[in-house]
Amino acid sequence: MLHDRIALSPLQMKPMPIYAESIGYNHDQEKMIRTDGYPIYHWLQTLEGEGIFSFEGSTITLDKNSGILLSPHIPHAYQAQSGNWQTFYLTFGGKILADLFQDIGLKTDTIYKWEDESPINHYSLDFLEKMKHMEDAFGIFSSTYVYQFLLMIRSYAGLQKNPEVSEKLELLQPLIKWMNINTSNPDIGVAEFAQFLHLSPRRLNTLFQETFHISPYAYFLNIRIRKAKEFLFHSKDMTVKDISRKVGFRSVSHFVATFKRIVGLPPEQYRRLN
Repeated sequence: MLHDRIALSPLQMKPMPIYAESIGYNHDQEKMIRTDGYPIYHWLQTLEGEGIFSFEGSTITLDKNSGILLSPHIPHAYQAQSGNWQTFYLTFGGKILADLFQDIGLKTDTIYKWEDESPINHYSLDFLEKMKHMEDAFGIFSSTYVYQFLLMIRSYAGLQKNPEVSEKLELLQPLIKWMNINTSNPDIGVAEFAQFLHLSPRRLNTLFQETFHISPYAYFLNIRIRKAKEFLFHSKDMTVKDISRKVGFRSVSHFVATFKRIVGLPPEQYRRLN
C-alpha cells in the first residue's frame, strides 16, 4: 500500500454538521506546496520517519507520534526530512467545528504529540481500512469517526508533556479494563466503579472529568454502545433484544432510546446502513 486515498464527501454536496471529505495513507510522502492552503480543515500525522512542515513563517519537524491540525486556507508546505516519510491525513469540515473546538479545548494550527501506547495511530489506519469495505452513503459513519477522532486527539495528545494527566490515566486503566469485561452486568454503576478502585464516588467522578471530560457512568455507557455496534454489525442472527441484554440493559426500550440518543439512529436502522 504505497498511497491509499478514499474520497468520502464531495465538497459540492450538502454536508452534515461534521463531515469527512477524504482520508488517506502515504507510504512515501511527496513534497507538497499549497500557497492558498486547503479549503477545509486538514489533519496530517507522521506514522514513520520525519517531515518538515512550514506555515505562518515557521518551520517545524513532524516526527513519529505527532500531527498538525490546520485551519482552512492557511498557506503551508511540507516534505520529507530525509528518507522515507509515512503519513496519514484526514480532510474534514462542518459548520459546528469552530464551536466544537472551543468546547473541547482543541486548538487549530498547532502541533500535537502523543505517546507510543496511545490509540491514535491504530485508530487512524483502522478507519481507513473500514472505509474501504463500507458503504457510507449518508456519511454517518465517517462523521462519527471525525468527532471521535477529535476527542481522541484532545484526550491523548500531549500526555508526555502532561505527567499529571498521564498519572490519572494510568490510575483509571484497570477500571476501564474491568468495565470492558463487565458490560453485560446490569447491576454495576458508579458505586461499584469507586469500590473497584477504593475511591469515593465523588473522587472517581473528578478523575474522569479531569481526564476524559465526562462522568464515569457516561464513559461506561459509551463502552456498552460501542459493543452493541459490534454485535449489530457482526452478529446478524442476534435480535435487538438479545443485544440489549448482552450490553447490560434490562429493558429493550431503554436500550433503543439510549442507542438512538448517542448514535443518532435506532439500532435496526444502524444495522441496515452498515
